[in-house]
Amino acid sequence: MNAIDDGELCIWGLGLIGYSLAGVLARAGRRCVVMDVDLERVARLNRGERSFHHLPHLPDDFGPEVRRGALRATSDVNEVLTLDHSVHIVCVPTESRGVIDPSALTDVVTRLAEGARARPLYLIIESTIAPVWLDSVVHRVFGDAGLQRGVDYHVGVSPRRDWLTDRERTMASTPKVIGGESPEIVSLMRRMYEAVCDEVYEAPDARHAAMVKVVENYFRYRDILMACELGVMLPDFDVAAVLRLASTKWNMDLYHPSFGIGGYCVPLAKDYLGTEPGARGAVTDSERIEKDLFSAVRHMIWQHGTIGRAAVLGVAYVSDMKIHTRSPSLQLIRDLRERGVEVYAHDPLYSAAEIQSITGAPTLRFPEDLIRCDTVILMVGHTDYLTLGDAKLRASLPDPVRIFDNQGVWSRKEFGAGTHYLEVGGRNFFPQSESPDTGSSPPACGSATPE
Repeated sequence: MNAIDDGELCIWGLGLIGYSLAGVLARAGRRCVVMDVDLERVARLNRGERSFHHLPHLPDDFGPEVRRGALRATSDVNEVLTLDHSVHIVCVPTESRGVIDPSALTDVVTRLAEGARARPLYLIIESTIAPVWLDSVVHRVFGDAGLQRGVDYHVGVSPRRDWLTDRERTMASTPKVIGGESPEIVSLMRRMYEAVCDEVYEAPDARHAAMVKVVENYFRYRDILMACELGVMLPDFDVAAVLRLASTKWNMDLYHPSFGIGGYCVPLAKDYLGTEPGARGAVTDSERIEKDLFSAVRHMIWQHGTIGRAAVLGVAYVSDMKIHTRSPSLQLIRDLRERGVEVYAHDPLYSAAEIQSITGAPTLRFPEDLIRCDTVILMVGHTDYLTLGDAKLRASLPDPVRIFDNQGVWSRKEFGAGTHYLEVGGRNFFPQSESPDTGSSPPACGSATPE
């Protein structure tokens, strides 16, 4: 084994991506150090604990790797700029305040260009990036520091595609895409990832590997929009049921009409893609379509009667993850409050103080306080909501009550006679006489070709 394969790997960023990658590599026999400026996260990992609290259902625990010395964290950048650290893997955020932002990537590359002593350096990017950032950030910074591309440093990209809170979509079981700018880094990446991934596929180069993640997210973004469009266009159909049945075909994924798209990656896919000159028009079109479409879907709530007091269940954008970036719940709560509704928010992953700070709405006890609300809006399928028994739920609801279910989480529950249950995109959600006008005809969703 050569020095590169035997040396300690440096992972930049102690979020989910960095933590899980370092842990999996350490479990496979590599020594890993994670560099992060968050002192609390660093201390937690070095105690053998998970570095964050926002993913309570994360299946992997890398305490054993910490205790046997294969995994550690540091906030001292000088510890990872030594001659012994030639391989650096970037797992830092590339969005900020809801927009794409290469600042953290720029910071890491600048620290390496100005301070790293190892030559050559091997830089592998797992963060989602716009392919143009390879030239405008990575090579520009290294070049300004006097480092020669392909000699003093090598660059590769291997975007993350797994969903580590799901045991069916782990790093091992999800095919890995790699792409590099030199045979040396491609060979290094293949050796490293084949130890922890069942399948490794090679892209033509680093730019193409970066574009793979952008396109994957863009497809998902457009397909989610299309699911909502179908609900608007077909008010006399249970579109949610149609989509569930359609997804039983081998080449059809499941999508559900909803109040919006949340998270770091999918809503921003159009923005990463829009950094390419030929795709810029698609960004403007998609922004207009998304804004008009989801505004129309939220508007449907008011077509089912007035609302006095509403409970919004779920601040996070997805189930069992304490992440509310671009969560549709936030805009929905703003809409309700602007219309004079007395809104209460609940999320089992957030404290009352956090909910008040994030949404401006007070919280409530779940399910006991639902009895005080004439409307319940279930946004995400947290385990606490999924596992609530039918009898307890019925006993906690007033009579009458309206329930709007964003994802069909409670579609199989048995409610009392006074409960009016409406699944977003389901039967009777869109009153036929009130089909919303989303503006001019949108481009066909699901297409990979910008229009």
